[in-house]
Amino acid sequence: MMSDSQIKKGIDAVIGEERWLTEEKVQKMLRKPKKRRLIPIIQPIFAVVAIACLAFIIYLLPPTSEPIHPANELNIERFAEGLPKLATEALKAYLQAIAQQDYAALGQVSLTDVTASNKEIILKYENVDFTTLKMIKVQSLDAGNLYQIYIAHKDVTDGEIYIHTLKVGRWGSNDFKVLEDIYEDWLVFEQFEAPKALQLTPEDAPTAQIVQIDDYQPVASNVPSPQKLNNSNVIVHFMKKRMIEQGNNTIGYSGIFLILEKDGDYYEITSFRDDPQTQYSIVERMNTIHVMNEPIGDSLKDVDYELIYYNEHIDNFQSVKGQLSKTNGPASFQTNLTEEPLYTFDGAHANIAFVQDGTLKQINILDAMDMPLLLKELLAVRMVGGEVFDIQYQELYTERSTPYYYLHSLEEASMK
Repeated sequence: MMSDSQIKKGIDAVIGEERWLTEEKVQKMLRKPKKRRLIPIIQPIFAVVAIACLAFIIYLLPPTSEPIHPANELNIERFAEGLPKLATEALKAYLQAIAQQDYAALGQVSLTDVTASNKEIILKYENVDFTTLKMIKVQSLDAGNLYQIYIAHKDVTDGEIYIHTLKVGRWGSNDFKVLEDIYEDWLVFEQFEAPKALQLTPEDAPTAQIVQIDDYQPVASNVPSPQKLNNSNVIVHFMKKRMIEQGNNTIGYSGIFLILEKDGDYYEITSFRDDPQTQYSIVERMNTIHVMNEPIGDSLKDVDYELIYYNEHIDNFQSVKGQLSKTNGPASFQTNLTEEPLYTFDGAHANIAFVQDGTLKQINILDAMDMPLLLKELLAVRMVGGEVFDIQYQELYTERSTPYYYLHSLEEASMK
């Protein structure tokens, strides 16, 4: 076994007599090592990349100076035309409450909350730029008590223009309230472009429903009723449906119904709006009956027009309803397209009617338009003579017409 002196001598032999852990070496070991410097040209590149990244992040952030909800900027003056005063005020209050997210005010004028909460209503409008809201069209549905409103707006997220509808009217009280379907997707408001050619489809006109006369009651209208026609052995009645009691509820029917009596049977042909400011006229020509509901003292309003024909093959009445052509009136046209005369209507429903092989046929020109129904509701047909028409695009503040279409047959029309 080695002694302590022998161990010391062995260590000294390895490291020598000189002291290796000197004060100078200790200070040197305590110093931090210097980092190697990057190549000078790389430093500017890193600076440029950092600035670019920062700029990109700033670009992605929404601008703080542009509010997503311009709550107090609703231009309510655009909603004053085409509506009675109380309906206008209700519509303004409804939209203003949504814009300002005023739940209490919304509850005062909204019937939408029957199917959806006020929070859901406001969320539906969260991306609407209220400064761009405008009324596109107003449609009267019930003689001044109910209106359908077509509204367009810009979306703040995608910049698209959208269109949707809502209804404002008296709902069982004297107060006007607003109702809309917020679960329906809003439609992109596309520019209307008319096709050069249209493929038309003649269809059989609808038939009448045989009814019990006890379900109706006479109504005071601006025409003698009942009225007997000479050629067709028909008696014309203008009537209202009786109220129906179901439990604690009373079900009523609006409108005045046109009933034809023939050989002891009663046929419900159609219903007209119950408007005391209109008068009825009935004209019998050959094998057709013409009924018109004209506004008193206002020749500019649309006139409801019903053409009725008795089809002996089916022992029933057929009828076509539209709007009286402002150019043609109730006149018929003998053309090379059919052996029987053509009858014409303006508007968005039936536009041409004719008898073929003992059956009344009708053509709805707008059925040939391949477009969403909501946008199609902004169109109307104007007949000029029996074989020429144009299509009118109608907004509340603007109207334009297509070039004339010409009928080549009852299945095809095109612009020249």
